[in-house]
Amino acid sequence: MTTLHKLIGLIALLTWTSAAYAAPEAEYGKVSKSWTLQTDGSQEYRYAMELTLFTHTAMNSTYGESFILYNPEYQEVKIHHSYTRQVDGTIIQTPDNAFVEVLPRFAADAPAWNHLKELVVVHTGLELGATIYLDYSVQTKAGYYPALDIYEFLQETSPVKEYRATVSVPENAPFEWQLTGSNAQVNETKQPGTKTFSYTLRNVPASSREPFQPQNKENVPCLAATTYGSPAQALAVLNKELNKGQQLEAIGFAEYITEQGKDDQEKADLIRKHLVQNMATAAIPLVQTGYRMRDMETTLRSAYGTVVEKTGLLQVMLKAAGLPAEILVLYPGNLQEEVHGLAAIKQLLVKTRINREDIYLSPLSLAAATPAYRGDLDKAYKLSGEEWAILPSPMEISEKKELTVNAKQAQNGYVVCTLPTIPSGIDTWGMQALNSKRNGVFEIPAPLREEITYTIKVEDGLQLQTPAQNQSIENAFGRFTQTITPQGDQIEVKRTIELRQSQYTPKEYSELRELVNGWMSPAGRTLLFKN
Repeated sequence: MTTLHKLIGLIALLTWTSAAYAAPEAEYGKVSKSWTLQTDGSQEYRYAMELTLFTHTAMNSTYGESFILYNPEYQEVKIHHSYTRQVDGTIIQTPDNAFVEVLPRFAADAPAWNHLKELVVVHTGLELGATIYLDYSVQTKAGYYPALDIYEFLQETSPVKEYRATVSVPENAPFEWQLTGSNAQVNETKQPGTKTFSYTLRNVPASSREPFQPQNKENVPCLAATTYGSPAQALAVLNKELNKGQQLEAIGFAEYITEQGKDDQEKADLIRKHLVQNMATAAIPLVQTGYRMRDMETTLRSAYGTVVEKTGLLQVMLKAAGLPAEILVLYPGNLQEEVHGLAAIKQLLVKTRINREDIYLSPLSLAAATPAYRGDLDKAYKLSGEEWAILPSPMEISEKKELTVNAKQAQNGYVVCTLPTIPSGIDTWGMQALNSKRNGVFEIPAPLREEITYTIKVEDGLQLQTPAQNQSIENAFGRFTQTITPQGDQIEVKRTIELRQSQYTPKEYSELRELVNGWMSPAGRTLLFKN
């Protein structure tokens, strides 16, 4: 009976521990987001939430503050209510000194954007079981935003019982929308002069903390909506900003720094080095600039720029050096073309042509951009609104390594030779240890074909003790092989891995993991020699 009691107690403890581990840090009772476009072009964004705290981490760190970004030159923040309801029902109103206005971190080193503000709401009266209530709106003057443009993920870091999104626009305004990652139905209503679209999601789980999440978050509820008449109309706004002002100084500077360039590749490299190494990047979201940018001359002289500003400079400077250059805009591939406004833009690249090959460049990195690795997961468009097809291709890596083993390396009569990794490919992806199960889609950086050949020179009569046998794992999603071939006083080890797609469902994950584990196995990277 004593043993039985202990077993029952252990099961109860494990059950309690498992339940405690699975419990969320906090839970949103309600989250509401609404966007309203008035006939004069002014807009209002309103946000409201009810959040109950369950842990000290949630109370003291994760949810102790809320942050509201705005541009005081065009926008005004209005707090409708902010308070905490404690467990016994006591209401603690947020005091005036708990509303703190600061400079957004992304604008700290960008003087041209130092007028941007972030209102920090410090929640007070917090305790375990307390519920935070916050309701505010950001009112935007007409003319700041060229259209109502939404790309909003409807998920939080803790579960949400009810998530509601509402969009109201003038009755005659063009309006396109798409709700991805959710089967919630739209409720469309009309009032004199206004049409309203609302979406209610229930029991939205917390955002996943699993590694290797899909870039585009295809499985996360997301509302994309816009009042642009067409994708081309949206991109025309960006194109106008990119072509405003004089460009003579940028052109002249590009000609100067590329004078010593022997060919197109060297000229392109010189331009990119200046933009990447000599100009800082102000990581200011496009929406926070009102989809505006400074002219080329100002950006060049200031030695810093937003992503859009530096992309525009890259295009102008490449053209000045005699290279073709066209800006491409990348959107998530799961979005319909009709909702391609400016808010949904995920990346800007410049397409040029060097040695009869299309090359994609970014002003943020010296490495060539690789949109072809993404295949149809992303879509690329010219600023004219025309789609630009990028032929999908896998990452291909082929390397040779030479090693030497000799008796000087021996310990207790044995030499252990560990095959070195290379600074690219799958060894850099952080996949050394993968969980046995996966709840969501697993995405790798690219489909892959990798082959590494090691030639090991064996000295002092050392004898290979590791069996010279071939390994092979093959399934529907790829293949892993390893061969060990003695060749006189040398040994050749050839390792190959092929991964045929970027995304894997939870059902497919086990087969991907089998291939990756085959490659990552320490035993496969180790050869043993005897003196």
